Amino acid sequence: MKTNKLLLGKSFLRTCISYFLLCSLLVLVSNTALNALISMRLDNAFPSLGTMLQYLDALEQDDFASIPMRRFNGCAFMVFDADSSILYVSDNEFKEHFHADDLWMINEYDSDLYYTVQEMADMPKEGYYYIALHRYDRENGEADFLDYCIVDENYRIVEGDLFPWLEQLSEREFELLQGIYQGQWEITKAVYSTATGEERTLVFVCPRFTETAYLKALESANRLSLLSLPIILLIILLLAILFSRKIRRSILPLHKAIVAYGTGRRVEVNIETLPIEFRQVTDSFTHLLDRLEQVSAEKQAANEDKQRMLADLSHDLKTPLTVIQGYAQALVDGVVPSDKQQQYLETICRKASDSTVLMNSLFDYVRLDHPDYVLQAETADLCEFCKSYLAEKYPEIESRGFSLSLGLPDESVTAFFDPRLLRRLLENLTSNALQYNPAGTTLFFGLTDASDAVRLTVADSGVGIPPELADTLFEPFVTGNRARTSGSGTGLGMAIVKKVAELHGGSIRLVHPPHDGWHTEFELTLPKPPQ
Repeated sequence: MKTNKLLLGKSFLRTCISYFLLCSLLVLVSNTALNALISMRLDNAFPSLGTMLQYLDALEQDDFASIPMRRFNGCAFMVFDADSSILYVSDNEFKEHFHADDLWMINEYDSDLYYTVQEMADMPKEGYYYIALHRYDRENGEADFLDYCIVDENYRIVEGDLFPWLEQLSEREFELLQGIYQGQWEITKAVYSTATGEERTLVFVCPRFTETAYLKALESANRLSLLSLPIILLIILLLAILFSRKIRRSILPLHKAIVAYGTGRRVEVNIETLPIEFRQVTDSFTHLLDRLEQVSAEKQAANEDKQRMLADLSHDLKTPLTVIQGYAQALVDGVVPSDKQQQYLETICRKASDSTVLMNSLFDYVRLDHPDYVLQAETADLCEFCKSYLAEKYPEIESRGFSLSLGLPDESVTAFFDPRLLRRLLENLTSNALQYNPAGTTLFFGLTDASDAVRLTVADSGVGIPPELADTLFEPFVTGNRARTSGSGTGLGMAIVKKVAELHGGSIRLVHPPHDGWHTEFELTLPKPPQ
């Protein structure tokens, strides 16, 4: 039978954990990527000078054209050299409205110095503003006040020495001090040095951060965040498909073995090719196949036995019936001499009797083999039972020229048996011994009461059983006469003996080699009585 060997499999639990971790990792990566995209969208919605300084390498090389202005939608920047000359401007309109003289008013990005502007409510007239200059102390996290001034509604300096060289601020200068440009832009600056050590001033203008702009950017970010659910569902679906294919592929060898057996082929599955969790299932399936093959073999053997039994039965019935038919026809035709008619009639009677014995034996065998047959067992003294049987059988034993030897104990030996069937068993064993052995043979009956069972021995010192019959002795229609002619017996006696022993829950065997002094020895084992 062909055997397929497969590759090494893995643990089903390990596969589940691997796919769970992979799913978790992909969900984490997708969420991280989506959050990064949302963050980038928010950064692009509200760009700052800090975002521009991410391209400091290009600024230090004066490579302004390489800065991707698509990240700074609606923004612009200018770069001044140490002499306050314009080196680069991203939007020429911005160049027309802003000059180098305005640089000092713009708050510097990430600088310790900064201006604050606050409208004053305690002045005699509305529209006065308090302008202060502070320095941020990074060590203690507090802001130190440096100087101030107060301007009226026309931005005239009415108090303070913050700008001693000015008497009045323009509206544009007032906005720049607040970091506002033209009312709708935020403006800030940063001072840095190029790769060659030259000083540069970067001025960056971007849309003001308003509530309306924030809500609009937040709405856009929320739309992106809604993508997280379908992305997670898609990941789960894809991994579920892959996981399903992985599991089907891992147990495919077992599936193929089952399908192959359905077509009459057996494919051996190496348990190491499957997930560990399916190993016990595979073992059970293999054991099932072994059992099915065993049952199939037993069924085939039973069919062969049935065919052989029918053939043997036909043979054993045909022989006497042929004789009966021939002799009866001769008598009917009147061709038998008058002095031979009595002999013919006796032969007809004897052959009819043989046929009746055969049919009765066959009926008994079939009846005992029926699954609904009920044993009429009882607890009794087996030793006394054997003595009673041998007392009845002794005249026949003696008339045949046989002697009897007993090994029966004096005390009682209790056993659980059906008296009628056990008598049939002893009768068959005794009759076989008397039929197949010459006069002068000794018959032996012995009984042993063991701790686990009761053992009855029936032996003789006759010719013994031919070795070629020993293996098939308990099969139906096996006799000592290989020619199976008249007078050889029905061939069912030992099969009935075996059935009787099995119905009692015991067994019978041909002891080989027999004990000293015996040429044939049978041992019947019966269970002890139920407690």
